Amino acid sequence: MSRTVGQLQQTLGVGFDMGSGVEMTTTLANATRSFRTGGLTYPSEVGTMSRDSHYVQFFVNEQINGSAEFSTGAYVNGGTNNDRNPGTLKRAPTVRTLGSICLYMPAQIQVSQKANYGEAEIGLMVSAALAAGRNLGGDSAGFDVGTFANTVGREGANTIAAALEGAGATGAKAALAIKSGKTVNNRTEMKFEGIDRRAFQFSFRLMPKSADEAKRIEHIVTMFRLHSMPQFDAGSTGRTLISPSTFDIEYHPSEHLHRIGTCVLEAVDVKFGGERPQFFNDGQPVETELTLQFKELEIVTKEKIAKGY
Repeated sequence: MSRTVGQLQQTLGVGFDMGSGVEMTTTLANATRSFRTGGLTYPSEVGTMSRDSHYVQFFVNEQINGSAEFSTGAYVNGGTNNDRNPGTLKRAPTVRTLGSICLYMPAQIQVSQKANYGEAEIGLMVSAALAAGRNLGGDSAGFDVGTFANTVGREGANTIAAALEGAGATGAKAALAIKSGKTVNNRTEMKFEGIDRRAFQFSFRLMPKSADEAKRIEHIVTMFRLHSMPQFDAGSTGRTLISPSTFDIEYHPSEHLHRIGTCVLEAVDVKFGGERPQFFNDGQPVETELTLQFKELEIVTKEKIAKGY
């Protein structure tokens, strides 16, 4: 038995649009209803009991047509437009859905950032100029013409040998090195090339204690899978895809933890059954392992770290 999108919209009072004529399965309809009318949690006591007071909350931002401003991070009301990195493109507007997903805090949470450096080769003329004491960005004061000429002269044979090899005289550079007893070591310098976007992975082991909790776990998995994927644009010829939803992630409590900017959900990995296939009488798995891989939309610089990211 399936439930049409129009019926679901009427029930929930929200504009969840997957295109005209598209039908939802009962599971998806129920999952969406639970999500939009209060949210989904696991375990059921999360956030209400002392042992479950630490949890991770996931908010979903669906793309819409309009003029809404794009969210800059998990703390929407706590930040300003200054939190955004200058020069970033404006993305299609999104709206935060009514519900959220709350899961227990994993045993470990991790944040890592990476700065990229590369080795840049310094050419003959630049090396000679540097050896002569010339600052390439300044004037020629202190430039030693003799040193420059000597450096170019010493490297001249190597340049000729390289040219001969390029013309087909295989072994010219090797012959020069053997004859002189010296080998040229290319001049390289470390150069900053940029930074990677931060990625966050969360793994949850979900083991229901009741039929209601088993259904809630199924709904949680369904919502993450649903919002990680694009959908066809109903107004197109079937070749245009609308981008997947984005996510805002918050830790509770968060005073001593890093903030996370708006993310895309790159991968959803679901495993059922534990060490061997095991199911309850109603067909629900006794264990579900859920792994989520997120990546931030914006890069993190010193300014963002100073604000808690």
